[in-house]
Amino acid sequence: MKPGKLLIVDDEKDIRNLMEEIFEEEGYQVETAANGVQAQQAWRKILPDVIFLDVWMPDIDGISLLRDMQNEHVLDHAKVIMMSGHGTIETAIEATKLGAYDFLEKPLSLAKLIVTAERAIEHNRLHQENRQLKQKQPDQFLPVGKSKVMIQLRETIERLSKFTMPILITGESGTGKHHLAKALHKTSVRKEFAELEISAIDFNRQVEEYDSVQFNSLLREADNGTLILSNIEQLTPASQNIVADLIQHQSYQLAPTTDLISMDIRVIALTKGDLEHEVLQGHFRDDLYQRLKVMPIHIPSLRQHTEDIPELVDYFVNYFVTREGLEYRHFTVPAQNTLRQYGWSGNLKELQNLIQRLLILGNDEITDTEIKAALAKTEHAVEKASAIDTSLLLKEAKDRLEASYLSQLLRETGGNVSETAKRSGIDRTNLYRKLKTLGIDPKNPI
Repeated sequence: MKPGKLLIVDDEKDIRNLMEEIFEEEGYQVETAANGVQAQQAWRKILPDVIFLDVWMPDIDGISLLRDMQNEHVLDHAKVIMMSGHGTIETAIEATKLGAYDFLEKPLSLAKLIVTAERAIEHNRLHQENRQLKQKQPDQFLPVGKSKVMIQLRETIERLSKFTMPILITGESGTGKHHLAKALHKTSVRKEFAELEISAIDFNRQVEEYDSVQFNSLLREADNGTLILSNIEQLTPASQNIVADLIQHQSYQLAPTTDLISMDIRVIALTKGDLEHEVLQGHFRDDLYQRLKVMPIHIPSLRQHTEDIPELVDYFVNYFVTREGLEYRHFTVPAQNTLRQYGWSGNLKELQNLIQRLLILGNDEITDTEIKAALAKTEHAVEKASAIDTSLLLKEAKDRLEASYLSQLLRETGGNVSETAKRSGIDRTNLYRKLKTLGIDPKNPI
């Protein structure tokens, strides 16, 4: 992996050329700028890891440029090292307050330049690792189970860990597509770098706003890493163009009038629909589909590998006990057999939510009687949601449908409003307002 991308901003040509030569010999990708305007164009184009910035320049001074970087969120991903031949303590302090990583005095020590860049890159890496630790998934991230299909999935992940081609993951809702995508990232050569998970709807929203600064900042999180795109069949034509460019050219252009941005991103696309049908209908780019399906992975429904339920029960129980502090409850063998005989239309997500509910509501061992009662309640809720009363006025029928839809989503997400908002495509504030209007308690959806 290359050491990183540097931007050198200095109005003195000899200094720019010397620094560029030194850092290129060290393996860095280097871009230079002779003034403030060129610097702004450069940091938006290459999204550098480290920026060496001269304080005094003819058009825009370094402190003003540093403020611009702060406003454009460049400092979220880049370390800025200020340089000055006649700097003052006050200038250094102001630069530090604005987010500068370090301050070097001219004449520059070449050895110190290299060490400072290395430290800045390492600081970026540690910051990235800390962010990943905060979002860490359970230690067991590979598919759980001893069935033939789960063993094959684990073998597929192991094989693909050596490559960086795009991947298309298909499967019904709740089968664990997101979980598998994360496993692919965590076992890949890109595991040291960030993963960015975003729904097609949110991706579309970013593209349609044409806010290049915000969009650059979003994708920068996945640079040298993995972009996990869920519900890819919902991508708009403009979004499909960007994803296609990321895959084919390792770059993208948000709009014809904006700069071409270089990105090194692996795309993992998730869909529960028939993407080939979308292509035939003219709703999805055929060339993009062809590139994605070079390495397709299909996740079977839970009813196709119910022999894995004992291992899955242990996994989810351990997860909720260690991560959410719920009380441990033992599932009897008859209880596990009852689970194996159930249809699981909601797949792993339905099993996970059921186990969470059982752990919350009781404290003794879990029997088949309790399992049957819990499953009967779930089936009743599904039947209630699917019933349509045509005697109602359209508005009342729509309200009931919305209430049933949102209640079902809340049950599937365990009352998580943020996840429900994401899956429904409704802004979280509007979702809270709608739930209140419909009389739905997020923590106890009926």
